[in-house]
Amino acid sequence: MIASIAKGSMALLTLSSGATFAQTTTSEPPEVEVITSIESQQWIGISPVSRNTIWVSGVDGRVARSTDAGVSWQYSQPGPSDLQFRDIEAIDDRRAYALSIGDNGQSRIYFTENGGADWRLRYGASNDTFLNCMAVSPQGEAWVAGDSVGDEWRMVRSPSGRNWIKTNSAVSQKPQSNEGGFASSGSCVRYHNDTWMMGTGNADIARVLIKARFGIRFDVIETPMQSGPGAGIFAVYPDDEDNFYIAGGHLETEQNDTSRLWQYQSGEFTALPEPPLSGALYSLDKVEHQGTWLLTSNPSGAAAFHVQSQTWHKLSDANIWNVQCHGDAACWLAGKEGYLAKLVWKPAQAPQTNVVP
Repeated sequence: MIASIAKGSMALLTLSSGATFAQTTTSEPPEVEVITSIESQQWIGISPVSRNTIWVSGVDGRVARSTDAGVSWQYSQPGPSDLQFRDIEAIDDRRAYALSIGDNGQSRIYFTENGGADWRLRYGASNDTFLNCMAVSPQGEAWVAGDSVGDEWRMVRSPSGRNWIKTNSAVSQKPQSNEGGFASSGSCVRYHNDTWMMGTGNADIARVLIKARFGIRFDVIETPMQSGPGAGIFAVYPDDEDNFYIAGGHLETEQNDTSRLWQYQSGEFTALPEPPLSGALYSLDKVEHQGTWLLTSNPSGAAAFHVQSQTWHKLSDANIWNVQCHGDAACWLAGKEGYLAKLVWKPAQAPQTNVVP
């Protein structure tokens, strides 16, 4: 008869006979399976909606969709070929929003409801607006963050995905001079667990903008992330309003001089161990599989951090701009020269039980 079980990765099982067993579990990083079936170009935006359906977007105005886990692909071009689709947000295998970035009218939002067979322009920004990232909630609400202009935020909101409205007063504080975002992976805006979150950079202080789903305005939180021109928060991940992660750094690799990955809990920032990647961290995601994993990537590769053991694992040395996961551990990586891969997680192992004399 078991008398007691302690919590954690190490559990002591005490039997009535007096024998004690040490029970341990191991957590292994995923393997990287490179996809060679997709056409070679730079892919940046990723949106997996199931284990089989994945949307990706990139340069040359192109979007690709697979409904068989990457075995085959259907390609489409929502707009002109000179657009860069840095972000794509899919709802299912038929519906998706694609965001192109840039100024002079290059920042646009397109929508398809037939798997990419046809795309419609839903929003075109003014010439002085540079949109960076977007997120769409399961309820259909969307937020898009852009670089500020003067003392004015440049954001776009849609309550349902149909009408898209420019909004300049959604944040509780004015922007700093030149405050904006980074479109490196479309990860500077995120919706998760009824929480909207944005990360900023290029200004004196890198800041987080955050609000609950039904909140009126975004609150502003100053962060210890490296800041200034070319530096700041590149990617965000909220657990909720009071708990979140940020990743970033400086675009110039040799100028990174502080921690690039931070966790915020109970009003305090904690620097997490530095990943085995050089330069600013472009992307960030979180997945549960035999513990909690943080995933990040940049031009020097991709890496996975096991939170419970505080251990980093280098996954690839490829030029990877983005890593995104569907809730059920379906994670994909995209980058330059047609790089696309998925993570293959090893099955959970039964705890090992050893007799302790």
